[in-house]
Amino acid sequence: MTDTQPNPTPEQSTGEKSLISELQVLGTQLEAVVRAFLASDKAHQIQQELQNGVHEVAQRIQTIAQSEQVSEVSEKGKQMVEKAFENPKVAQAHSQVVAGISTLNEELRKIAASLAESSAPAAPAASEKSDSKE
Repeated sequence: MTDTQPNPTPEQSTGEKSLISELQVLGTQLEAVVRAFLASDKAHQIQQELQNGVHEVAQRIQTIAQSEQVSEVSEKGKQMVEKAFENPKVAQAHSQVVAGISTLNEELRKIAASLAESSAPAAPAASEKSDSKE
């Protein structure tokens, strides 16, 4: 496969980067919330099962993504996105989506911090109880 993409305009490049950046932050924040929430053995077991499932899905997606047909569809999709961004309403909607995801990320950051704070004092108390039983 070769990447023969036309050079994006600075506006498209910045917009795409900000969306990608916000989605990456969203993923990081979701991970932080899940990590803060998961503390029990059952939760760890469920987490392991989910990781195995996601890994399997990722492998299947990689296999599909390597096909030539998917490559052609992907290129056509990129061209359609570039053409869509020429419309000011699409560009405005894109900006609003980025702003919304940014707000969601901030709220998730707060939730993760709150969960981490509430679980942090509980952990030492639990270890103190186990120490006193020995």
